[in-house]
Amino acid sequence: MVKWNLEDIYRFKDTEKLISELNKEVSEFKKYRSRLNDSLSNKVFMKIVKKKESIMVKAHKLSSYAGLSLSENTSDGKRIAHESKISQICTEVGNEIMFFSLWFKSISDRKADYYIKNSGKYRYFLEVSRKYKPYTLNEKEEKIINYKDLSGADSLIGIYEIMTNGFTFKWKGKTITREELFTNVHSKYRRDRKEAYDLILNRYAENETVLSEIYKGIVTDWNNENVKIRGFKTPISVRNFGNELPDESVDALLKVVRKNSGLFMEYFELKSKILNVKMDRYDIYINYNDEKPDYPFEKCKKIVLEGYKEFDNEMYLNAKKIFDLNHVHSDIIKNKRGGAFCASVTQGVAPYVFLNHVGRLEDLFTMMHEFGHGVHNLLASKNTEFTCAAPLPLAETASTFGELLLSKKLIRNVSDEEKKAILIKQLDGFYATIIRQAYFVMFEIEAHKAFSKGATLDEVNLIYLNNLKEQFGKSIKIPDIFKHEWKYIPHIYFSPFYCYSYSFGNLLVLSLYKKYLEDGESFVPKYLKILSYGGSKAPADILKEVGFDITKESFWEGGFDVIREEIEELKKLV
Repeated sequence: MVKWNLEDIYRFKDTEKLISELNKEVSEFKKYRSRLNDSLSNKVFMKIVKKKESIMVKAHKLSSYAGLSLSENTSDGKRIAHESKISQICTEVGNEIMFFSLWFKSISDRKADYYIKNSGKYRYFLEVSRKYKPYTLNEKEEKIINYKDLSGADSLIGIYEIMTNGFTFKWKGKTITREELFTNVHSKYRRDRKEAYDLILNRYAENETVLSEIYKGIVTDWNNENVKIRGFKTPISVRNFGNELPDESVDALLKVVRKNSGLFMEYFELKSKILNVKMDRYDIYINYNDEKPDYPFEKCKKIVLEGYKEFDNEMYLNAKKIFDLNHVHSDIIKNKRGGAFCASVTQGVAPYVFLNHVGRLEDLFTMMHEFGHGVHNLLASKNTEFTCAAPLPLAETASTFGELLLSKKLIRNVSDEEKKAILIKQLDGFYATIIRQAYFVMFEIEAHKAFSKGATLDEVNLIYLNNLKEQFGKSIKIPDIFKHEWKYIPHIYFSPFYCYSYSFGNLLVLSLYKKYLEDGESFVPKYLKILSYGGSKAPADILKEVGFDITKESFWEGGFDVIREEIEELKKLV
């Protein structure tokens, strides 16, 4: 297996030196406070912007190292203490330099427009900053909120991680992690699927009082700050605004997903027929064939690199760079954070890919997905530190497009039986990343409303259970124990309403892939251009360049057309 090299961020022994350099730059930055007035020249204004960018780079290095190190072992006392120390430092830095952004939001439109028009590649960052003016408090209040986050929502998230990442399970005489246990929900044996789910769900049920209180605290904090104090219309409007999406575009997305949930009910009934199994919720991820772990790390690495090279050489070279720099962690170890992610650091440091690789076909797709994020990051690294990261609506574009390329690569020159297995794997994935993720957000909308009205834990569990029943209709039965499922979905705790970005990204990618099939090689430069924008332009404007209007339901329906075609293809093989 593989462990990463974090010293490309900085050498840990130089931590105090980097903190000292950061503090020196902050002190220099603070000297500009007295010069902030209507006569401030554009030259000095841009010096301040670039100094802020330099401070951000150092802060990002410190926080990235601390966060990545902690993800290797979330129960290690030294790592917890270090991450807490760095979080405190970064909060202090944010408070110390906050005066500039607050001043910029407070000046007249005429003066702000002057600076923006003469800011070059920083223009979009400054335009977005001005949009936050109606939701910005005064300096003292903003500092209080930053300190509050450290001891409030951030602490609650930390408790959730320490608690849940420490869960281990007895399985066939061995003690295993949650990630290892979860592989069994794909088993061909119902007893294994059921036992695996029951072990996981019962563990979360045993701890549901604490887990629910953590979530209630996060929800309350989110609503108090953003709706009651800052003045956002609804809890989800906060996320939409940060994603630079109008509420109506997200409403359209969720509406179309809800309308097309019947398509996946049809799919699960078809899958039930193919597998000759009367399915309930324990069975939705059952493999078509008895998959044995046969995808070791090196084999997956080879396939991933081949997949990107077949599409575009630049994407291949960027993916290879991440491997070559040893920026991947795939070991399965106790207390390691669950799941997978790709972490961006700064423009000058290649991203890091975090995996829990156990050798399943699913792990191959996960690797392709996370390296899509990494390639996206490197393609967008020419932008400023403020705008190199893609906004959430486009953050899943390269990752899910990579998965689609992989599935099409695997499906070539295979037997009907293998094709059937890959189509089922792919449609299972579309369910998991489109319908499932959108319904998580629909649950969150209802849960936020319920907690604000004093709902009990039982009432929130029932909201989730009814949410599942709507997803699946009469296609499968939902055992009562699945009312606890929401408690092991980290994004619901860590990033409220984040999950619709997966639905957005997948439906967008299906439409982009359809265009790729229509246009051939001429599509590739357009696609790379979308990725290279990073966060330097609004998602709606970026997508307009390839002819998509994300406020229209017809846009989202296009993705479901591709899914419908795959279901019809599967029917032919039955």
